[in-house]
Amino acid sequence: MKKVLFTMALCLSIGLTSIYGQAVSVAGQLGWAVPGGDGVSDEAGDLNLDGGLTYGLDVLYHFHEKIGAGIIFNRSVLAGAGGGDIDLFGLRVIGAKGLFTLRPDENFTPFAGLSIGLAQLLTPEYSVTVGTETTVVEEQTGSTFAIMPEAGLSFKGVYLSAQYLIPGKYEIDQVFEGEKGLGVLGINIGYRYVFDMD
Repeated sequence: MKKVLFTMALCLSIGLTSIYGQAVSVAGQLGWAVPGGDGVSDEAGDLNLDGGLTYGLDVLYHFHEKIGAGIIFNRSVLAGAGGGDIDLFGLRVIGAKGLFTLRPDENFTPFAGLSIGLAQLLTPEYSVTVGTETTVVEEQTGSTFAIMPEAGLSFKGVYLSAQYLIPGKYEIDQVFEGEKGLGVLGINIGYRYVFDMD
């Protein structure tokens, strides 16, 4: 269902911008993810996450040379210990993004962005052994509201940026004790291609 809604939103965004827009841009990025928040620690009941990769894309309608808005999809793959084993945890963000470009006509262009939407933490199946007793924790997904500011510098389409997913509270049985926060700092390199609609 989420994939259908995302595809419909993408098609609607592209369709509307092709009729009314000045420009449409598509960007893809890859980077290093650093997890944080009160749900990340070496303590029992938390996730012992070390870091991983983050990647994402966005499609923006630029209704002004300095301002764009559209949709975003980001995904982080984080390595860590769920219950003693090393596992891969997923964190994804689907939502809306606004982008402000300070000097769009110059080669070096500082920019800032803000994304809001849905964040989902995906935990793998893992086992916890205490003494002679082993408990299997099934795959689970927790969801929360996402806010993700971004700042960066672009040079002829290539850009470096830092994004910070502000820790949201997740409640996932057998993974966290109560509600715990998990956020990600992403250091990214990407490329944005602009389609002029004139």
